[in-house]
Amino acid sequence: MQKWVLAAVLAGASAAVTGLVTRNVDKVITRGGEAVLARTPEDPITIHAVQVPGFTGYIGPLPPTTERWRDSANVVDLFDVVVHLIVEAAGDRTAIIDKLDVRMESCEAPPHVSDLSGPPRAQPMDPPELREFHVSLNVGLSANATDPPSPRPADGVPDFPYTVTPHGPDHFYIHVTTDEPGDFRWRIGVHWICKGKSGVVVTDLHGQPFRAVRPEPPSRS
Repeated sequence: MQKWVLAAVLAGASAAVTGLVTRNVDKVITRGGEAVLARTPEDPITIHAVQVPGFTGYIGPLPPTTERWRDSANVVDLFDVVVHLIVEAAGDRTAIIDKLDVRMESCEAPPHVSDLSGPPRAQPMDPPELREFHVSLNVGLSANATDPPSPRPADGVPDFPYTVTPHGPDHFYIHVTTDEPGDFRWRIGVHWICKGKSGVVVTDLHGQPFRAVRPEPPSRS
């Protein structure tokens, strides 16, 4: 089931990011979970971030018509989500991406949500372009956690480092899971090395963290 859901949301990613690779880092599309993040002159990379819609819900009772909830801030992604990162080298530099990490912002009690829809229908993906990584948000909330959790590659996917060039961006599909109920918000750090220097670019959605809600399971009578 998880593999079907992942294939489905990755298909949504493929459609959502068509034409997204661009050096116009001022463009921002906030609804639909897309943002192109501006970088500082010192950063050798530009990051394009998309939170791919999967299962969605509406916080509170559903309005009587779809026009009332469409594009509403009350619409949230449910359960597991996929974050699609396109990492592109800036200028004429080549950069090494040696790590990703997930930086938890908060985990609150889940709001009441009404189910809306499931993920889009699965479409075939090109295996060479499938950089699938997995990370659990609950690991970052563990009392024993000392560092932000790092996404780990799926079976058959090479681990870091990766190299990005001005004409060779790379794609990372980060399957973010939530094992316990909660309202989760997080950002992603992309660690780079370039010409003897190193740094990290923290990625979000135009200043807003990524978000996923895992509702409380229905009570059994």
